[in-house]
Amino acid sequence: MGYKYQMHVHTYPVSDCGVMTPSELAEELYSGGYSGCVLTNHFYWGNTGVDRNLPWADFVERFTEDYRLAVEAAKRFDLDILFGLEEHVGEGKEILCYGVTPEILTAHPELREIGLQNWHSVMSSRDALCIQAHPFRLRAYIPSPGMLDFSFIDGVEVFNAANREEENEKAEAVVAANPQLIAVSGADAHTVSAACIGGIETKRRIRTVEELVRVLRLGDYKVLK
Repeated sequence: MGYKYQMHVHTYPVSDCGVMTPSELAEELYSGGYSGCVLTNHFYWGNTGVDRNLPWADFVERFTEDYRLAVEAAKRFDLDILFGLEEHVGEGKEILCYGVTPEILTAHPELREIGLQNWHSVMSSRDALCIQAHPFRLRAYIPSPGMLDFSFIDGVEVFNAANREEENEKAEAVVAANPQLIAVSGADAHTVSAACIGGIETKRRIRTVEELVRVLRLGDYKVLK
């Protein structure tokens, strides 16, 4: 028996572009045969629904609300809801952060400063991961699609359900040529109907962000498409 985890998903109202609520997400994951997800709502410089004018600690507290609601809703279905985020790092490019916690965010107000190096410095010091999301996505808001500096990322999203096939194929080719990079897959789901597309499948249940990072580093999982 395998355990399927969604790795890229957004809920409303913390992600301003989200449509489904945390409770709806939990119900859909259960119905779709998933064991849980990493909730990767848009953070400070992304399409966040949280007021950036709040003091830093208050911003982080507000950002975690959907996560807490999802954890509570998931108890009915015995699902694992893990904390994560998606952040814009400049020129339309974004990263997914795995292994991060609300406590880490609160302790590092310098994360208000946009930039990949800043994020990688903090995440690597806390044994968390920076994964480039949808690197070859062709959209008007991304002026120059392509890879970020390999020195500051730990992996690549090789399948994104919101991407075109050729965009995902380019990301797969990058990881094939650079096997030190971690490969992940995700729905980039904003609606209930997309929540159970892609992700990873593991042999063991993942209950904490530390376990998630360990699984990803070891490559002990299957990429779902």
